[in-house]
Amino acid sequence: MDFPSAPGNASGKYFSNKPPLGEPSKARRESLKKHNEKAPITLQNLCPIHKYYAAADVVLEQFKKLLKEGDLDGAYIIGRRFALFSTVSLPGHDYYTSPNPDLIKLRLKNQKDAQWVTTGVERIVQVMDNEEIQKQNAELERIRKQREEQEREKMEWEEKMKQRLTAVESSSGSERLSVNSDGEEKDLLSKLASLNALFPREDADEEELIPSAPPQHDIEQNEELPPLPPPMEVPLTDELGQSVLTTSTSAVDQLKSNGMTPMFAEPPSYSDLFLDVLRTPSVGNSTELRQPTSSSVLISTVPVQQPRIPIRTIQQSCSQQLQSCINSKQIEFIRLGTYQGRLASSSPKYDSTNGCAVISPLVVATHIYPQHMHKAKSELLLQHHGANTTSKYGISNVAINEIIDKRAPPILSVVRSKLGLSKHALIIPSDVHDYLVDCHILPQDKFVGACGGDLLDQSHLNELVEMMVKGHEVNKKSKSVRKLKVGAALFFREHVVSIIKIPLGNGACYFDLIDSLPSKSVGGMASRTRCKDRQSLETLLRWYASSKFSDSQCDFIDANKWDDGMCVFDPRVFQSFVWTETQ
Repeated sequence: MDFPSAPGNASGKYFSNKPPLGEPSKARRESLKKHNEKAPITLQNLCPIHKYYAAADVVLEQFKKLLKEGDLDGAYIIGRRFALFSTVSLPGHDYYTSPNPDLIKLRLKNQKDAQWVTTGVERIVQVMDNEEIQKQNAELERIRKQREEQEREKMEWEEKMKQRLTAVESSSGSERLSVNSDGEEKDLLSKLASLNALFPREDADEEELIPSAPPQHDIEQNEELPPLPPPMEVPLTDELGQSVLTTSTSAVDQLKSNGMTPMFAEPPSYSDLFLDVLRTPSVGNSTELRQPTSSSVLISTVPVQQPRIPIRTIQQSCSQQLQSCINSKQIEFIRLGTYQGRLASSSPKYDSTNGCAVISPLVVATHIYPQHMHKAKSELLLQHHGANTTSKYGISNVAINEIIDKRAPPILSVVRSKLGLSKHALIIPSDVHDYLVDCHILPQDKFVGACGGDLLDQSHLNELVEMMVKGHEVNKKSKSVRKLKVGAALFFREHVVSIIKIPLGNGACYFDLIDSLPSKSVGGMASRTRCKDRQSLETLLRWYASSKFSDSQCDFIDANKWDDGMCVFDPRVFQSFVWTETQ
């Protein structure tokens, strides 16, 4: 008759002593996951998904490399992270199910790679099981031999003691003991003297050979060696199902004393591998110094590292600077009459939820080219309600309200439908710009350039501010256009805001940051924050950037320097597109 399958071994037809798959290496893998497992990375929907596919390919190559090198622990961790990234993180991107043929190819390739990696991780577990079984068998064999050696040494010692005691008895047997009141004591002293003769001491000339009798309780404790513990049983599992060898402190000491690595020692840290493989070499991280050009003395090979300021300290400083500018009237908040998504329930046709990627460039286009916007609205069959789009301070508040509530929703619907996106999906800014250029809403000849990087880095921030002030890219030598209107769409933390420059008659200018999201500072409506000089604009942008980070993002920033190679995963990354009116 056939026996039922053993629990956890459904493939078996009979009972088997072979442990279930993954059981022998369970403690090892759990330790690796405890020290290295991270939650799936949340992707930024406004970042093109093909960049994330490219990052996944880099990590896939790292997985293959670790496999080739035989680093099973590293391959296991990187393989799991690749699988989680491909099956959890990527499907959460709004463009994951896009009908774009190029994106479909990338998605299918990634899914195939994820299946291959998952199979590879399962095989790694099998190899780990075999390694752990071999380690346990080797350790049991070593302990068995150690026990045998200890037993042999004990027997040899006992045999020598018997021989020496026999010699003592033989030498004293020829002497007749006098029977009197001191007879027994003399017999004992004689035996001790004979023993001392067998084990002479270095200071025998200075001290008596016969030591004083120890206390009675010491004699009792030292009459014989304590018995050795019974032979060790084959360690299987304890009450928690864990291998005894992996939970015993003595096992660790035995392995260490034998020059081996404890089977449950803390694993190497792979906490940064997923991001490290995406990092690019940085001059700032190099420990090499340039060769001296003269006979000057080479000072030191260790570069001086400037202490990094914790991001939470930066947040406090930025808030204080902002408040100082508000108090001095250099920055003021202006309340608008609506916000994106306000009409979602009452008028679904004009739902502008998650429409910042369209709202922002429309604000910029209306600011720098208001006359053209009237024509564009007619071409798109958009109603014009007679609102004046301009004022002496650039685009009017009424025009901004109209963009959010009326003009942006139809464009959002068309672009999302064209890209195969869901109703409230975020749209990548470049896709919106392409559409607006094709529709002649955003003239290509007015495009100044793009910039990006770390919004908290002063050099990166300066590049954006310089483009806003001068109206051209920093590396281009052209006549300054300080008297012309300039506008920028700033993408940061899955949101897009507008920055516009408003030239004043006296040669100065204002800078307005227009945010379509509701803000508590202006009573729950969209806001227009006015900066009255360049310095206050920089203060506002630094505060804006620092205020958008969650606790986990703050921890990430404190732990990681900025690196261009991993910018798609860095919460500090920004991108800005700048336009100006024709000179």
